[in-house]
Amino acid sequence: MEGLDASQIRALYGHSVPQKIVKTTGIPPSILYHGTSRDSIKRIIAEGILPMGRQYVHLSVDREMAMQVGKRKDRKPVLLQVNAEKASIEGIAFYQGNHAVWLADRVPSTFITLLEESVEP
Repeated sequence: MEGLDASQIRALYGHSVPQKIVKTTGIPPSILYHGTSRDSIKRIIAEGILPMGRQYVHLSVDREMAMQVGKRKDRKPVLLQVNAEKASIEGIAFYQGNHAVWLADRVPSTFITLLEESVEP
């Protein structure tokens, strides 16, 4: 099984290793999404999306996945749209994690649009 080594599992995105996993840059889809908690919005507007305790910012190719990720921290997450095409043109590096996830070192707030908050109770 890929990623297994006798007694260890290798993290594909570097969650559990001390050194940064180096990824190859790629050309992202024009739009990506990020689900986050309501408590994080003011910081994201001021500083952009930062990796926090992770090695990379995780971005989804579709809204549904982004909202599911956001629900890990908030039962009513906020959906953000990232203009990845413009960010890439302006020098932000993107790395393909898998078919549904793209990674970035950070995403400045100038490339982020607040789309919606979750409407679930």
